[in-house]
Amino acid sequence: MQKRLNKKKSSKSRSAILVLLLFLLLFLLLWFFSLRNNRNLRNNRNYNTGSDIVLDSSDVHTPETTVIAQDTMFLKDTVETVDTLKKIPEIDSVVPVKVVKKIKTIKKREPPRVDTLKDTVPKVVVPVDSVKDSVATDSVVNRCDEDTTELWVYPEPSGGLHRKSVSVSFVSNRDCMIQYRLKNEVNWKKYEGIPIPVEKTTTIFFDAIDSCGRVMEERQEFYDIDVENPDNPCSAGMEYVKLGSSQFCIDRFEWPNKRGVTPQAYVSLCQAMDSCYSVGKRLCTSEEWYLACSGPYGWKYPYGQVYERNACSTRDTSILKSGSKPECRGYYGNYDMSGNLLEWTSTKATENRQFNYVMGGFWESGTKSGCNDKRYSYFPENKHNPVGFRCCSDVPSGKNISGGKVSK
Repeated sequence: MQKRLNKKKSSKSRSAILVLLLFLLLFLLLWFFSLRNNRNLRNNRNYNTGSDIVLDSSDVHTPETTVIAQDTMFLKDTVETVDTLKKIPEIDSVVPVKVVKKIKTIKKREPPRVDTLKDTVPKVVVPVDSVKDSVATDSVVNRCDEDTTELWVYPEPSGGLHRKSVSVSFVSNRDCMIQYRLKNEVNWKKYEGIPIPVEKTTTIFFDAIDSCGRVMEERQEFYDIDVENPDNPCSAGMEYVKLGSSQFCIDRFEWPNKRGVTPQAYVSLCQAMDSCYSVGKRLCTSEEWYLACSGPYGWKYPYGQVYERNACSTRDTSILKSGSKPECRGYYGNYDMSGNLLEWTSTKATENRQFNYVMGGFWESGTKSGCNDKRYSYFPENKHNPVGFRCCSDVPSGKNISGGKVSK
C-alpha cells in the first residue's frame, strides 16, 4: 500500500515538472517573438523617418528638386527590397544595418551646385553656318522689303560712236547676277567682272537678277567702232558731229562744260549767248542740237529708241552734276542731252517768233525729254530755273574729216 502511494506521488511530481517546463518553454517562445517584433518596429520607424526626410526636402522648390526626386525613388526601391528580404530569417540582422547606413548617407548628401545642374541639361548645338544662313535670310527678307529701288545695270563706257576699240564693264546699283551676249552669238555668258573687249561694231544684249528676285528685263547697247577716223578736229571738251553735209562741234557737257560740276541754270537767252561768245563759240541751233542728240539713226533719246527711266536725270528733284549719269551719253559722246536742264538754242520758234526753242527736258520731265522735245514758252529776256545751255562751233578750217553717216 505504501509503495503504491509513493508511486502516485512520484508520478504527480513528474507531471508538475513537465507542466512547468512547458510553461517555461512557452514563455521563452513568447519572449523571443516579442523581441523580434520590437526589432521590426524599430526598423520600420527608421524607414519612415528616412522617407519623411526625403519627402520634406522635395517640398522645397529649388533647382535641386530633380535630384531629390531621384533619391526618393531610390528609397522606395530600398524599402521594397527590405520588405522582401525580411521574410528570410537568416539575414534579418544584416539588412537593417546596411539600410540604415544607406539612409544616413542620403541624409548627409549635399544638394548639387547650380553649375552641376547646368551641366546636366542637354545642350542643343546649332551649327554656326545654319545660324548665319538663318540671320542672312532674315536680313535679306528685311532688306528686300525696305529697299524698293528698281534694279539698274548699264555698260561703261556706254554705246554710240567710239573712235577706237573699248573694254566694256557692267555697273549695277546693287549686287546682282548679270548675263550677256554679243550680236550673232547664241549662248549667254555670266558676267564675272572681267571687261568685255569690243573691237568692231556690234550690239551687246544683257539682263540681270538680284538677290531679292527682282529682274531687269533685257536691254541692248549699240557700239559703233570707227578706227578709220580716230582724229577729233574740235577743240578740247567738244565732240565732232558729221552727218551728211552737216558738220560742227558741240560741247560734251552743259555749260560750263566740265564733268563733275553743277551746270549753270537760271540764265536768260542773252546771258547764254554772251557766255558762249566769250570762249570763241556760239549758241547751238535747234537743228544742230537735235542731230547731236539723235545721231545718224534718228534715236528718240540720246541712248536709243526706247525711254529708259534710269538712264538720264528725268525723274529727280534737282539738278545733278554733269556726267553723273554715264548712260545718258549720245551717239557722238555728248552727255545729259535728255533731262537735267532744258537748253537754250539760237533758233526762233516758228510758232511764235518772240520766243526761241528750248530743247530736251529737265530733271523731272520723264518721257518728255527726248531729242525732238522742244518748248518755246520761255521769255528770252528772263532767267528760268530749269533752263541752261551748251555751246557749238564750226569745224576749224582745214580740219574737216571726210565721210560721215547718212541720217536714217
